[in-house]
This record gives sequence, structure tokens and C-alpha cells, in this order.
Amino acid sequence: MDDNELPRSPNRRIRPLLSLQRHWRLGLVAALLLLLLGLPVVWIKGQSSYQAESVFQVYPAYQKNLSGDKELEFQSNSQYREFVNHLSRSVVRYDIVERTVKQLKGAGCLPAETERKCIERLQRVIYVLPMPDTYMVRVGLKTAEKGESDQVINQLMENFLETVRDEQIYGSRDRADVLKNQSVQLQKELADYDARRAELAGKLGLTTFTENITNPYDVLLARMREQAAQAQLERSVAKAALDAFEAKREVPMQAGRSVLEMRLQDNGLQALRNEVVKRTEELNRSAAGLEPGHPAFAPATRERDELASRLDRREKEFEKLALDNVRARLTASLLQTQQVEQDVNDRVSQFESKASAFAMDFRSAMQLTASIRKREQELADIRDRSNFLKTESVAIGFARLITPALPAVVPLGVGRVKLGLALLLASFALFFLLPVAIDVLDRRIIAVSDAEKVLGIDSAAWFVDKASEAAAALSTGQFKRFASALVRNRNNGADGVFAFTSARVGGGCTEVVTQAALQLKALGSRVLVVDANTLALNSPFKHDGPGLTDHLAGRAELAEIVATDTAALPGIDVVSVGSLREGGLKRMDRMRQALQAWRQQYDMVLLDIPPLLPSADAELLVDTAKQVFVVVEAVAVSKAELGQLRAQLARQAPDSVGLLVNRVPLEQGSDALNQHILEGITGGRFSRFMSTSALQLRLELIRYQLRLLWSRRARVTSHAGAA
Repeated sequence: MDDNELPRSPNRRIRPLLSLQRHWRLGLVAALLLLLLGLPVVWIKGQSSYQAESVFQVYPAYQKNLSGDKELEFQSNSQYREFVNHLSRSVVRYDIVERTVKQLKGAGCLPAETERKCIERLQRVIYVLPMPDTYMVRVGLKTAEKGESDQVINQLMENFLETVRDEQIYGSRDRADVLKNQSVQLQKELADYDARRAELAGKLGLTTFTENITNPYDVLLARMREQAAQAQLERSVAKAALDAFEAKREVPMQAGRSVLEMRLQDNGLQALRNEVVKRTEELNRSAAGLEPGHPAFAPATRERDELASRLDRREKEFEKLALDNVRARLTASLLQTQQVEQDVNDRVSQFESKASAFAMDFRSAMQLTASIRKREQELADIRDRSNFLKTESVAIGFARLITPALPAVVPLGVGRVKLGLALLLASFALFFLLPVAIDVLDRRIIAVSDAEKVLGIDSAAWFVDKASEAAAALSTGQFKRFASALVRNRNNGADGVFAFTSARVGGGCTEVVTQAALQLKALGSRVLVVDANTLALNSPFKHDGPGLTDHLAGRAELAEIVATDTAALPGIDVVSVGSLREGGLKRMDRMRQALQAWRQQYDMVLLDIPPLLPSADAELLVDTAKQVFVVVEAVAVSKAELGQLRAQLARQAPDSVGLLVNRVPLEQGSDALNQHILEGITGGRFSRFMSTSALQLRLELIRYQLRLLWSRRARVTSHAGAA
């Protein structure tokens, strides 16, 4: 089914003239409706007017005469926008407009208007529009006739700016008097606080009281407590050193050299020790070769013992003297630390008795200092505010005039004529575009490409709607090519059993099967057409004998159900649906056996089966035949229905699926296809046959149809007049 040489149909094309020919009534109704609805808008909005406009600026910060003031700056964009809205609404306040009308002495008012009606009308017609992305605001007045609108706007802006400037610092004189009285009171309080702080400064001996200064008595007391703790620690260290000396008879490491080290490093002991060692060595050498009974042996031994005893006595005397000296030093150190500790504790007690009174005076002085600073700051703020009220009451402030209003000379607006022409042009555009939009948004299968996109496969063949002789001739050629493609596939070893189904009832399967069978017969193939559509009531394949359902029910043999020379297919074997159509198909095992037998007898077996979506028999036949052609009738099947059919086929997964699009409108074909049809009919080249272009020909056809419609209406009107 993939190998075919049938002419391809193009995608759905946008053809404005064809769409207009189909849906010109809807386009005409929509255009007339737009025209009728737009006429009142043209009449109201198309009127020209004269306009006088002024512009003032709202600065985001107060325009002062002196330095900037953060209190008069907007902290966010929302605050600024709210202030702009406030000023915009204040422009047309009743009191401002009233003053303007009185100053102009009725200028800008209508002859029959009272003063109040004139004010209320101006409040309605004067527009105030903030300009986006700027600090400026437009104030204007539109009138139908030339008048004094510029004078009204300029006088209004003058009164508005004067009112805003007065209200920016409201009641400045009264506020200045209040600030002056408060300043005198603060000065009296400052003098009293200064006198009390000076008295405390004399008692405390301090001249400066600031936040970063601490109580000096607190610092001194903390330092003395640290000294007392240090003295106590030193006393404990001295006592521990003395106790360790008495216990071990040795000097601690941190107290200096040990007694042994002093003894070994003493020069006198070292000299005596050297002499004793030297003399002892000499005596040892003298007595080394003597016998104990020798007269010289006893004196040598006695002298050696005396030298050792002498050295030992000298070392013990030195050690006793050193220990007494160390004991005296450690005792003196302990007495020193005890005396220092006692003195420091006495001084701490003395300062602690005076610290509470000093702390109270110091705290009072600091509180007075804080009060003085607070009053001084308040006095400075009052002085700044007083200066502000004196100098800034005449400042330019937030709002100022940028552009005054000029006299209105040229009328503004589109005009009724231009707006009417635009409406007429929009109506014509709607008349032409609405039919195109209807065709573009049509969810039906119009072109072959629509069905190919939904099913996701290329079409095996497509057949035009036989609405004319030319289309019938083209359709016959298309069926012949489709039949030849089936023959080639069969000759290449493919299976010759094909099932034909559709998405809905009346999808054109029977027509496709009939035409394909006739063309296959003409090409010399042995063809069998099996009518398995149990939903069809009037099948052209019906004959008097038993049919498929009779065989599946066991009431007829396979050879008995085949009929030849039916009215629809002369000379072609046909199997009708049978007399048991109401019960549906049964015994699919016999159906498979029948198909196996028919494969041996015929070259092609074409099954006309029910639509796949509403019929369960169609699912059984698709599973049995394994090769199915989906016949889609153009303009009659929607994309949604075809999508459901695709999902059904995906669940069943037959061996192969082919797409046949039937009854495609000839107008959906390409220009090359139309040329091919005309060349086939005329027997000559298209360029010689067509004397005008396709667009000119289409326009001539539309003109002819319009003239024909007009003549019909004229005849109807004349007949009505005659009656």
C-alpha cells in the first residue's frame, strides 16, 4: 500500500475568492451589522472640537528657597502618585472654579446657564490628565465652537496655583507664634538645668558630662578591687613557697636557685673540694703498693679520712647557713604581701563607703546633661521651623506652571467623514475576511493533508467528488491507478485480502470497494467482494441467496454464498452480508478459514466492513484481515472523529493501515491538477486553452453570479408589482 503513483493532493489552501463564494451571506451579514453598530460611534466620536490646554508640573520634592528638607520629600512612588492625584482633583474644586467664573464675569458660560450650572458643567468638561513617565499634568477644555476656552484655563490655573501655594503651609503666622512661646519656655528650663549641673560639677570635680564618660569613682574602685585580689594572690603564693620550703628543705623553682645548686657553685667549697680530691688522689697512689702492716699505710689512711670529714663538715655548715638565709627571705616576702593586702583592703573599704553618694550625684549630673541636650535640640528645631515658616511660605512649592493655554485655532479630531470611511473599510474587510476565517477554522477534513496529519500516515489514494463530468473522469483515473497499485503489490508477494472501513456510517466505503473492484476486474484480476457491513440497511451487494452471516452460522456452505453478475458488480463474484445481519458476525474461526480459502481462489478479496467506531464487528474483522484501508469522506468527517479512529487502530495494531480520502472537492486541488483535468478534456496545452489568468477568470465568475442574482431579484420585484 506504500507503492502508489497516484497524484498527491496539496495542503489545505487559503482561497479568499472561493471562501467568499461559499460564505458570502455570512460575510455580508457581519459587515452590515458592523456598519449599523458603528454609525452611532462615528456620529458621536467623529465630531471635531477646539481645544485649549495648559500644563503644570508636580515636582517630587518641595521647591524651597533655602536648603532641602527631607520632611518635604516623598519617600516612595506611591506617595508621589497619590499627591499628583490629589492635585489633579483639586484643579476642578468647586471653590477654585467658582473664583474663576467670578473673575471672568461669565466668560466661558452658556447664555442660559446660571452661575452654579456653569461651575458644575466646567467641573465635568475640564479634563485633568497626568502625563505618563513625566512630572507634568495636562489641564484642558474642549468646545464645539471657538470661544474663550484659553482664558478659562489660564485663569483656572492661576487660581489653582495660588490656592495650592497657600495650602502648602497653612496658618504659618499662628504656627510661628506658638513656636515662639515654646522657645521662651525652653530657654528658661535650660538656664535652670545649667545651674544645677554646675553645682554638681563642683562637688564631683568634673567639667564634662557626656554619654561616653563613665563614673570615675567606679573606675577607681574597680581598679583597687583588682589590686586587692592581686595582693591576696601574691600573699597566697608567698605562704605556699614558705610552706613548701619547710616541708622539703628546698627552695621552690620560682624563688631562685636551690640549696644544692648554691653549694655546688660556691667558690670556697669548690676550692676546698678540689684540694681534698687532689690530696686524696696522692694518698691513694702512695698507699696503693703498701701492705696494711706497712708503717706508712696507716698515716695515709688516717689523713684521707680526716680530709673527707673536713669537707663534709664544711658542706653541712654551708647548707645550714643557706637554708637559714632562704627561710628569712621567704618569711620577709610573706610579711610584705600580708601588709600590702591589708593596706589595699582598707582603701577599698574607704572608697566603697563614699561610692554610693558619688554615684547618685554623677547620675543626676548625667540626667541633667541629657535634659539639657534634649531642650537644646528642641530649641534648634523650633528655630529652624520658625525660619522655614518665615521664608518658605512664599516658596514655589510642589506645583508650578509650565505651559499656559493658547487660543484654540485649528479644530481637532478625526472627523465624521474619515471615521465613516474607516468604518466602511472595516466592514468591507470583515466581509472578505470572515469567510476566509470560517474556512481556516473549519475542523472538518477538507483536504487530504488534514487526514494525513491526524492519522500520521500518508494517503494511499484520494478520489475527487464526482460533481461534474470532468471530476468523474478524474475519479475514474484515480481508481484505476489505485487498482494498478494493488495489483503491483499483489504481484510482489503481498497479501490480497483488504478490509475497507470508515469512521462513521455513510463514509463511502461501499463506493470505494465497488469502483476498486470494477477497475481490478478491468485489469484482469480475479476479484471477490465480501459485504461484511452488518450496519448497512440497503447494500448494493445484496442478492437472493445466502450470505456471509449464514455461512458463519453454519446454515450455508462456502460455495453457496458466492454470487456472480449482481446489479452493482456485473461479472464479479460477490458475497452478501446474509439474512442474519441483526445478530452480527459470529464464529470468526470460520471467517478466517473462509478468507484462507478465498486467498487460494482469487487474486483480490475486498471486504466492505462496518465503521470502526460504532461497530464491534469491525474490530473483529480488522483483527482477522490484518490489512485495512480507512476511507475518510472529505467535508463529512471531523478531525476529532478521525482522532478517535486512530486511537482505536493503535490499540488493535493491524499489520498495515492505508488511508483513502474520498469525495475530495475538486476546488481543493492545486492549479496543476486543474490544468491536468482541462488538458485531458480539451486534448491541448493549458497555456493555449486559457486566454485569461485564473484570478481574472474567478472574478468574471463572481461578476456573472452577482448579475444573475440581481436579475432574479429584479424579476421577483416586477412580478410582485404586477400582482
